[in-house]
Amino acid sequence: MRRALSRFLLLSLVAMALVVLATLGIAERVARDQALDDAREQGAGVAERLVAPLVDEDVRARTPGAADQLTAVMAARMRDGSVRHVKVWDVDGVVIWSDQQEMVGRRFALTQDVAALFGTRGVTAELSGLDRPENLGEREERELLEVYVGTTDRTGEPLVVEAYLSTAPMEENTRAIVATFVPLIVGSLVLLLLLVVPLAVSLSRQVHRAHAERAVMMRHALLASDLEQRRMAEELHHGVVQDLSGLVYALPTVGRHLGEGGDLDAARSMVVRATRLIEQDVAALRSLMTGVYPPDLDRGGLPAAVRQLVATCAGDAGLRGQVSIPDDLVLPSDAARLAYRVVREGVRNVVKHAAAEEVVIEVAATGLEVVVRVLDDGAGPGPRPPSSPTGHLGLRLLTDTVRDFGGRLTVGPRAGGGTELAAVFPTALVRG
Repeated sequence: MRRALSRFLLLSLVAMALVVLATLGIAERVARDQALDDAREQGAGVAERLVAPLVDEDVRARTPGAADQLTAVMAARMRDGSVRHVKVWDVDGVVIWSDQQEMVGRRFALTQDVAALFGTRGVTAELSGLDRPENLGEREERELLEVYVGTTDRTGEPLVVEAYLSTAPMEENTRAIVATFVPLIVGSLVLLLLLVVPLAVSLSRQVHRAHAERAVMMRHALLASDLEQRRMAEELHHGVVQDLSGLVYALPTVGRHLGEGGDLDAARSMVVRATRLIEQDVAALRSLMTGVYPPDLDRGGLPAAVRQLVATCAGDAGLRGQVSIPDDLVLPSDAARLAYRVVREGVRNVVKHAAAEEVVIEVAATGLEVVVRVLDDGAGPGPRPPSSPTGHLGLRLLTDTVRDFGGRLTVGPRAGGGTELAAVFPTALVRG
């Protein structure tokens, strides 16, 4: 369970880190998109209100002094940091004006999207890596927002204004978004984790308990199966197998007595004894089959099944059987099967070990509990014969099973002599 919780907490922390990283990525993208929108608006304002009205034929012709006013206006905007660099292009890709004097008059190949802006009022913006040939003067910059604005000069001729803006607003927006949302998201995840951890602990304990119960029940099932096999082998070996072996030797003798000059009375007596022996073996096999394949308690009911068990096991062993179970007793399937198993184990022990003449079975439901008692008038509780190793094992296995279902099983002396086996367990079985 500790390993499972450790893995859960580790994965939760990894998930939290991934969410934080995703938030940072989203914040950066949102800030970039917002910065590009602002750059388009700012670039359009610079082009329409400041640059275009100051460009005429003299500026295009690079007449000395013609661009002084444009230079002064742009220098003021660049000093306050709102604009880093400006270029003015004509349709031929020639730089009409630039804050970098060495660029004026040079021709560069325009990209398709920039060429498409001539004669329009369109605006494009991007986060530039400053890797184009015309960016020689901006290579010292780390990264800039590059805006192209289509417009017309004072004479109506088309031109494109290229403005480079600082990325500081974008970075500031990123920090603002991160400062706003990351603590909120992390705090929410931590709160969720604090709420989920107790639930995870509870679920882990339930899973651990379920695995433990499953292991216990599996162990009981394996032990019960092994016990039944040992019982069958023991009963077959000491009963039916030995009887049949005796018949193998006895039948040839009967055949000889039936021949000429044989003793017919002796043959008749041996046949009678063999018949009784076979009847006993049939009863033993029927009792063995009852233990291997118990009755359907849901269909026939517990009272009828117990009476049949006592008639088969105790009756065939020459014991008087008395069953005290209300005819209208109805138990849940699991409780009925456990009650039947207690009765079966108790009757078997009486038959094999008690040296009794009578066995009494009592089953009752009192409130929320089922009470099962198996009583005999035999020699009383004591050590089981060492020749029958299944005696102790069967009771130990039954005791563990009853305890695992929240009950208890005891074996002790019966008032007036004999032995009493008693089991008490909940009507609604709960594995403890």
